[in-house]
Amino acid sequence: METLIHLAGAVALLLWGIRTVRTGVERMFGPQIEAHVAVLTGRRLSAFALGTGSGMALQSSTAVTLMAASFCAGGVLALPAALAVALGAEVGSSLAVVVLNLDMALLAPILLFAGYVVFTASSERRGKNAGRVTLGLAFVLTALGFLGEAASGLSASPEAREIMHMLSAAPVVVVLATALLTWAMHSSIAVVLMTAQLVVNGVVPLEGGLWMVIGANAGAALPALVAGWAIGGPARRLLLGAMSMRLCGVAIGAAVLSVPATLAAVTALAPNVVLAHLALNFTVAILALPFVAALARLFERALPLMPASSEIEQPAENIFLAPEDVNRPQTAFLNVANETSRVAHIVYGMIGEISDLFRDPRADGRINALEADVDRLYRQVTLYMAAIKLDELEPSEQERWFELFEFITHLEHVGDIITRNIASLAKRKRKTGLEFSCEGASELEGLTHELSDIFRHAQAVFLSRDPHRAQALIDAKRRFRAHTLESQRRHAIRLTSGVPSSVSTSRIHLDLLRELRRINSHLTAVAYPLIERA
Repeated sequence: METLIHLAGAVALLLWGIRTVRTGVERMFGPQIEAHVAVLTGRRLSAFALGTGSGMALQSSTAVTLMAASFCAGGVLALPAALAVALGAEVGSSLAVVVLNLDMALLAPILLFAGYVVFTASSERRGKNAGRVTLGLAFVLTALGFLGEAASGLSASPEAREIMHMLSAAPVVVVLATALLTWAMHSSIAVVLMTAQLVVNGVVPLEGGLWMVIGANAGAALPALVAGWAIGGPARRLLLGAMSMRLCGVAIGAAVLSVPATLAAVTALAPNVVLAHLALNFTVAILALPFVAALARLFERALPLMPASSEIEQPAENIFLAPEDVNRPQTAFLNVANETSRVAHIVYGMIGEISDLFRDPRADGRINALEADVDRLYRQVTLYMAAIKLDELEPSEQERWFELFEFITHLEHVGDIITRNIASLAKRKRKTGLEFSCEGASELEGLTHELSDIFRHAQAVFLSRDPHRAQALIDAKRRFRAHTLESQRRHAIRLTSGVPSSVSTSRIHLDLLRELRRINSHLTAVAYPLIERA
């Protein structure tokens, strides 16, 4: 029982170490990994290589597959390249197992000390995350030492050895039990490392350890599918494809181990379970990688997209961001401009809801739904733009790239201001039952309509790139600012006159004027680059 308690603690430390490493790497390099994944459409070897590197760094093929699935859902990553990323992630996580299984016991205390010093001495986030990764690696190596000690304790128990040898004689039971364990732990790396320690210490025979590797691969096929199924759309094809390819590897491995001659060859070529695990995933990658395009078509036929129901409002997805156009900048820019116009239309609707926010509680739900669409499309557009190689563009094309990026970023900020700040003011007003004065309500209503006019003007400037329109937009910005200052002055006069409704809503009124001015600044920012060039 004492040995089992030590084993449970070692497994817990191993899982925590793997999670710590993954968290640190994601925080340090997550955006860079995402940006690189987004540019891989049509390049299966590059996609496979990046999947391998990401899987090894994150120590989780599930995390990499889910990342690729989100890009598939957004139309940024084509399915063949996404399948190549998933194959590479499996090989990368297998390589991580090989590295972690090396005898590096002396390195553990060094990494513990170095990680602690780096983490506590760093004031910046990057240094903190570097310390977190170092500590995570130290936890993993320390846990492997504990696992080895616990396994030695089990090997000294005749009862434990007899039970494990009996189980090893029933491969189906071993595979199912290991698959369930992997599912519960959500980490095939941890299960394979634990299996390696049990085999090395004689608790489990090599043949039983190989069957446990098969079970670990089977159990690891499910977490990504379950976690990412809610993404929907094309992402489900990737998740189904990744699971199918992994299960094919399980079937191949089971077939090889079931034949005594091939089993003998495997034990000779891969004398430990870690190398067998790597060989299995590498074999699947070699067999599947040349045919990812054909596999993509197969999964597309097997899982057709459901038509959108007219009765259920579907989340907005991009319709112009064709991945094959990223190598044609002019076409890609037109795609981005068209998609940005869709975002602008949604934000325009949000501005139209500002007045309703202060009267109708149901407007909150409408605003939140529109903001979710804006955030989704903004992410998809920016990832698509990241796929356009900026250093290969002409100076004029680089200018256009920045114009597009800045405009959609300003639109996203406008959505945030309405959802977070103005909606909060409206909730406060409704909760307290306060009412604006008749004059104040009329002024705010007029300013909101004027802001809608400015929005239409800004959209025209964005599409036409006309300096004369841009100058007119700047003039409209100044007029709007003057009108808000005039409203603020009239509000002050009402306060000194002792108008009760103005006194009670003063803070909300003035804060709303400030937020409207901020929106005005974001909308009219599109004009200044055009004026400077003119």
